[in-house]
Amino acid sequence: MEINYNIISTIHIFGFLQGLILGSILLVISRKKDRSTFFLALFVLTYTYCFIPIVLEDMHILRYFPELQVLPRPGEWLLAALFFIYIQRISILTNETIHYWWLYPGAVIVVLQIILFFFPISIKTGIAQAFWYKPIFLLGHVYSTAILIYGIRVLNRHVREVGNQYSNLDSKNLIWVRRFLMFAVVLFAMHFIAYFTYESTLIRVLYASMNVFMLYWASIHGVIQPNITSVISENPSSDIPKGNDKNPKEINIIPVSEMRLIVDKVEEYITNTEVFMDKNLTITNVAEAMHVHPKRISMSINKVCQENFNTYINRHRIEKAEKMLLDKHSQNFSIEGIGTEVGFQSKSAFYTAFKRITGTTPFRYKEKLAS
Repeated sequence: MEINYNIISTIHIFGFLQGLILGSILLVISRKKDRSTFFLALFVLTYTYCFIPIVLEDMHILRYFPELQVLPRPGEWLLAALFFIYIQRISILTNETIHYWWLYPGAVIVVLQIILFFFPISIKTGIAQAFWYKPIFLLGHVYSTAILIYGIRVLNRHVREVGNQYSNLDSKNLIWVRRFLMFAVVLFAMHFIAYFTYESTLIRVLYASMNVFMLYWASIHGVIQPNITSVISENPSSDIPKGNDKNPKEINIIPVSEMRLIVDKVEEYITNTEVFMDKNLTITNVAEAMHVHPKRISMSINKVCQENFNTYINRHRIEKAEKMLLDKHSQNFSIEGIGTEVGFQSKSAFYTAFKRITGTTPFRYKEKLAS
């Protein structure tokens, strides 16, 4: 038996082994943690399986095992849906209904492919060569691309809600997921175009490498990515601190004058207590101290200050950092130390917020003070 080894099949074999190991690790983690990682594990293992038909064809193995022809191809229909379910499961929007029905079209197509696979070779190859067979997978690309684009919209809502509830966003705004989705849209577009054009060896090597990289990217980030839970309960009445007699149905109805009063009280509380220096501060912490519903505080800050809770708290942190940079008693602190002292969880978060609010970096700001 003469097997055709080449660079493309080698990359795919490497990707298959990598995906099998990482997918298995994610499955083990899902048993110990939550179902979110389970859906990512299904995504990784499905992605891994997609390399098999390509390897069999590239290495000419199908010549010797023709019964393996027309293997089921779940990639076009299921990959995007599985990753979208994972996004919904880890998002702060988990309290909303999880739309598992995105999986149904792909599941139906895959079941039909599995049935077709067990047909006699002559019948299944004849069906695979029919004029209507190829467009099924083209339609799958369109369907999956639509899911990916919708996933980006869901992430936008997630980022807005996280900013309204948390004072620190490290690992909570899912930047890697957004980049992964955008990259996936490009990959699906490339795959779609490949149906109508000739692919050179260089393009195929590039495409194979991108697939293996994306498989690794999703797996590694998935291992360390925690679920982002809402600090505001799904039940509105349970979020009203004791002493607050507001009707849950009236929470979203706030006159502008009352919003200004709420913001004034929040400002007074934040300034007097310097609670913003708590790295783990959430809007619920502020709400409980003030006996005001967290949603009312969030809406008031958004409307009156034209910023979310995260930006509002970071502004106070940066003002405190500026004072510390001016204070001679704080000279023993490094710039990173000052960022940590005022409530930032990481150097990058401190530098980003400082430059956004002051227009310069902490280092240049300190240099300017010294000159």
